Amino acid sequence: MFVKAAKPALLAAALCLTPMAGGLMPVSAIAQQTQREVSADQAFPFLSKFLALPASERDEITVAYILKIKGGTQGASIQLKHNGQSQKLTIGSDGRITPLPTLAQLRGGATVLVSGPEKGVSMRVRVYASEPPARTMMVAPLAKAVTQSNTAMRKVGGVLAVALPKPDRLYFVGAGNGRVTLSDGSQKVLPKSPRDDAYPGGTPYLVPADFPGAVSVTFDAAPSRIGIDDRVK
Repeated sequence: MFVKAAKPALLAAALCLTPMAGGLMPVSAIAQQTQREVSADQAFPFLSKFLALPASERDEITVAYILKIKGGTQGASIQLKHNGQSQKLTIGSDGRITPLPTLAQLRGGATVLVSGPEKGVSMRVRVYASEPPARTMMVAPLAKAVTQSNTAMRKVGGVLAVALPKPDRLYFVGAGNGRVTLSDGSQKVLPKSPRDDAYPGGTPYLVPADFPGAVSVTFDAAPSRIGIDDRVK
């Protein structure tokens, strides 16, 4: 979800909107300057709360911070500074920032130096299933990822999470057609997103609650990523 956008998007909204309500400075505000250094905890809002969750509550999910700049990210850079060391963070072709600061760095006073244009910059956060993408995947860990997303959103987002829609489905980006195999061996075709939104139109998705007893899902191709979200707006 974009920091400046009005509609919430699950854990993204919990991470991005809460800092503004609490008086922190989101990355969109940081980036209005040509260059600005702030604490890593401010630059990656609520990442420390997510990383502080017990591993058993987040072993099937991961979060990604995605930088969006009007006209592309060329020329932008992010450096992480901690204990006298400087590390340049990578901004991928899709704007994804890697690696993210560790919990020790976030709690240990690490700072982030952001360089880029003064306007047209925003940050969004996406939640992904951490299961390795494959043409055939078991449903049980994917369903667990949806459950963990809801739990994490409540714990990380606090009171804000009450007003947000709940993630109930997984989007398999780049997978082509998808089929779900039920416990009796029968198969059903997975529905697809009707239009471009957080994920491209035509992306197959699975709502685990709609297929009780589902065993596995099979695709034309291994998905490039598996996003956890609610329905297309």
